[in-house]
Amino acid sequence: MTASFGADDKRRSGRSEIDPSHRSPSHRDRDRVLYSESFRRLGGVTQVALGRPELILHNRLTHSLKVEQVGLSIVSKLSHEGSDSGLDPSAIAAACLSHDLGHPPFGHAAEAELNTLLTCSSHRKAARPYSQRVTSPCTKCRLEDGFEGNAQSFRILTRLATHRGADSPGLDLTYRSLRAVTKYPWLRGENLTKPRKWGAYDCDAEVLFEVTGQDPEVAYADDPIAQSLDAQVMDWADDISYAVHDIEDFYRSGHIPLADYKPKSDTLKRFIEYASKPEALGPLEDDIVSAFENLLTFMPKTAYAGTDEDHAVLDMVRSTMLTQFIDATSVSEDGLDREQVQDKLNALVKQLIWFHVIDGPRLASIQIGQQRIVRELFEVLEPVALTAYRVDDGDHPDEQLVRRLPYNLRVYIDRTRANPGATYKLRECVYRGLTDFISSLSDEDAYYQHSVLVGRPSHGHL
Repeated sequence: MTASFGADDKRRSGRSEIDPSHRSPSHRDRDRVLYSESFRRLGGVTQVALGRPELILHNRLTHSLKVEQVGLSIVSKLSHEGSDSGLDPSAIAAACLSHDLGHPPFGHAAEAELNTLLTCSSHRKAARPYSQRVTSPCTKCRLEDGFEGNAQSFRILTRLATHRGADSPGLDLTYRSLRAVTKYPWLRGENLTKPRKWGAYDCDAEVLFEVTGQDPEVAYADDPIAQSLDAQVMDWADDISYAVHDIEDFYRSGHIPLADYKPKSDTLKRFIEYASKPEALGPLEDDIVSAFENLLTFMPKTAYAGTDEDHAVLDMVRSTMLTQFIDATSVSEDGLDREQVQDKLNALVKQLIWFHVIDGPRLASIQIGQQRIVRELFEVLEPVALTAYRVDDGDHPDEQLVRRLPYNLRVYIDRTRANPGATYKLRECVYRGLTDFISSLSDEDAYYQHSVLVGRPSHGHL
């Protein structure tokens, strides 16, 4: 008996084999992500910061697992109400697990540094649309399509990860699962409202067009392609998880003094002033501030000491926030709706992490060092890779020099050379492969590779 899959169930490879365990195609997608090397790597990638040895904070892997749990809870809630509109739980699970695969070591600090290394100052500030990059390439940018974690996730799933060897297109997920993980279904410069976010690089443009059904001849900047409903669930689950577990992490580490957030306290006033600035959320409506103050009534009243009482309070805070945000979800003709007050409350809660941690001097100092590591890795490997592939000579690669490059660097460059898209020449392929290599490292890998390449002593020499 031959299975008949709908368009959403098709894979880019065209394979549609029957699964002996009777899993659906999207269920198999979820399992492929879970068992992939790219997912396992997330256990060594920072979420926001590393904790002390006795205080383990969330990393990208534990974050992704919780995003999946929240995503499936949203589906369960909507299904119970009869308003799930045909959501695919397994496709959403696959998307939740894979949404952060493209995050480089050290998180957003490295993401920003890689984008700076690739783009010139003009096009970093004002990205040009794809059509202009194709017809008039910038001579100052190494790669004008830059670096973005979501675009890197899409690239891993469709190009870099392996499932059936070199002939398989990435993990060969179904079109539905790929749409579910595509939070930003446009190329760089193709959405004027979100210029700093995009979902695929120029070398992967044809895959994005194929997955989303876009016409490459049409400019979408004024009316970009919308997220699929599955992707909207994943996106909201990500926002919820981020807010909830980061509050828990940094209360436990002592960085967010929740016990000081009492009504009319100076701590609360300073935070509201910070969050109300234009560069943060902007002016806050009274009902949002009131919702935040109501949430504070569930917060711990003392500093974290690791007692049973502390854990009980944290469990109550976690449960309250998850319930509020998940219950604020519904479906309309326009897609997934987030109840407005709870959506804005979620954004305000996330500002606590920025106020107390991300914008603080301690983490900023750490990130300066981490960005330096990424920059020096790039600058050391750049001339070696360009020379090995004879970019300036227009000749065949120097096989002896290529063999001396880190193995995965060679693999990533050669995979880009095999699928360069419409805009990439050899130089661009080398730079994209170099960026793929650096972004594929865990935090510890990055520290080790850097120490070796800059000539510092390191354990584990050959």
